[in-house]
Amino acid sequence: MQVLGRRKLFHAVPYPGGAAELHFFVEGLRFPDETFCGLVSIHVSLLEPLAEGIPHSPIFTDTVVFRVAPWIMTPNTLAPVNLLVFSMKDNYLFTKEIQSLVAKAGCKLKVCFGYINRGDRWMQDEIELGYTQAPQKSFPVVLDSPRERGMEQLPVKELLGPDFGYVHKEPLFEATASLDSFGNVEVSPPVSVAGKEYPLGRILIGSSFPASAGRRMTRLVRDFLYAQCVQAPVELYSDWLAVGNVNEFVNFVPTSDKKRFRMLLASPAACYRLFREKQKEGQGEATMFKGYSGTDTKRMTINKVLSNDVLAQQNQYVQRCIDWNRDILKKELGLLEEDIIDLPALFKLDKQGKAVPYFPNTVTMIVLGRDLGIPKPFGPVAGGECCLERRIRALLEPLGLCCRFLEDVSSYHGSLGEVRCGTNVQRRPFAFQWWHFRP
Repeated sequence: MQVLGRRKLFHAVPYPGGAAELHFFVEGLRFPDETFCGLVSIHVSLLEPLAEGIPHSPIFTDTVVFRVAPWIMTPNTLAPVNLLVFSMKDNYLFTKEIQSLVAKAGCKLKVCFGYINRGDRWMQDEIELGYTQAPQKSFPVVLDSPRERGMEQLPVKELLGPDFGYVHKEPLFEATASLDSFGNVEVSPPVSVAGKEYPLGRILIGSSFPASAGRRMTRLVRDFLYAQCVQAPVELYSDWLAVGNVNEFVNFVPTSDKKRFRMLLASPAACYRLFREKQKEGQGEATMFKGYSGTDTKRMTINKVLSNDVLAQQNQYVQRCIDWNRDILKKELGLLEEDIIDLPALFKLDKQGKAVPYFPNTVTMIVLGRDLGIPKPFGPVAGGECCLERRIRALLEPLGLCCRFLEDVSSYHGSLGEVRCGTNVQRRPFAFQWWHFRP
């Protein structure tokens, strides 16, 4: 057997004559990236010997071009196969709730233990679970992020194996930031934009404001995502957030209507509208954060929130940042207003002027088919029920979705994350085969 590659570029074989066949096999050893376009050309020539000592003369030559199968992301609208979560000292009750959610959704739960993550709980930030596909088979491939905070052994020790691939992108000279976490990489469901079909969706990447010197994803990872060619990336503005990840303000859920999905956006404007409604109904003294296990135990009511001018100004700024992204998403994903659901959210600015959630951010939810694991927002309780939970149910349940609110304050929210940030979901591949897509 002869193996051709960088060290050996060609090999001559004798012509067997007649109807005999020669079999050649091609194996891709790396995904397309910033230095490799993914195309491999193989040249085959048939040569005729004339006489000893005289070069062979060509009879026929041909070239075959192969494209290395790309790495493909899976959107939240695809069916879940496995949900992964780390077992931590402070997330036992959360893990029990996740077990119930996973059982209802009909997928499997994989609990990873502390010796693997060395204190790092943010599984969504460390890895992105996708897949690759050839005509005869497909298999999952985990993309490992360049962030190195203790979880580097997870992909190799817990995931890598037969028919489970692994790729790691680590910049040699470029510093990494929180925007290199894979909570900052999402993918839309399939969309059609001005007559152009994206049957595998489009990747969404958080970045800095255009023409600013803010944080950006490292070029090595960004170029890798662009090089796959089948899920043309869209860059959004996420640097206004303290963590800076796109999954803090945008998400997608499946529906059974013609559109097949809805896009969810965090919305301070929707929250203020809801609170003003409740205030007009005489429920201004409804108290937030009942049963909240966070460090801030001050009594907070709807009236106090609405009278806080500084908080209102901060959320006007946040809403403008989200609206900027809303316009980009509508244009680049071909969406109408009716395709978007605004979920009530509030933010506050830290000392660096970056936004953090005021209460657990419900947009950062786990989507397992029709079953949603939503961070419990601890909103104002009116009539014995959290008005934020009631509004979210009213927005999502008519679409056939089932809302389950998970308490994540002590285990995730207190460290500027939510339920989705501490979990990861492996999903079924698209039915659409990538080689039918024309970039």
